[in-house]
Amino acid sequence: MPIKILHGTDREAMMRTAKRILGDNYEVVEAENIDLSDLDSIFRGVSLFDDGSGRKILIKDLSSKPECFERLPDYADTSFNVVVVNDKLNKTFAYVKSVFACKDIEVEEFITTEEKTRDKFENCKPFQDAYAGRGADAIRKLRKIESRSAAPLIIGTMAGQCIKLIDGKNKKPVQALKIIAEADMMTKSSGITDIWMPVEWALLEISKL
Repeated sequence: MPIKILHGTDREAMMRTAKRILGDNYEVVEAENIDLSDLDSIFRGVSLFDDGSGRKILIKDLSSKPECFERLPDYADTSFNVVVVNDKLNKTFAYVKSVFACKDIEVEEFITTEEKTRDKFENCKPFQDAYAGRGADAIRKLRKIESRSAAPLIIGTMAGQCIKLIDGKNKKPVQALKIIAEADMMTKSSGITDIWMPVEWALLEISKL
């Protein structure tokens, strides 16, 4: 079964989900107490806690040991039920990106209601600046939210804002929407190495309209 990573700011919700996934009698591993040499025994070893149904392991705050966290894909074929609970992970860090890219690892983010409201507000700002012709400001605000958002989400937000501006008279929002659609296609290209590049391109192109 895939390793599951639960991360974010809503610790209580993460723990509820972890307990639902693991059930009863699971092991708890505190990342501060382990190093690289312990990973084999955690993901491949035997345990007195195993009741015959397979080991169930909760690992807390593994990102505090980046050298261990980045090795998770090496153990993605574990037969154990493993859940990693962690504070919010910065998606721009290379070691986080490599783990999130592993198809055998499931990632779910938990954020508080207050943070959802704040993020929704912040996610709208890059497009607003770009549409007003302030390309540099749009890029600057985009880079502030990259670590806690996702490029497809920002493109979707931009499209939603743009559609609201279409009134059948002004060509600008229609032109902007075409740019956003092109950026969306770019993000789905296998040749893209930086997922944020199409978003930056779209914002700058929109700022020139």
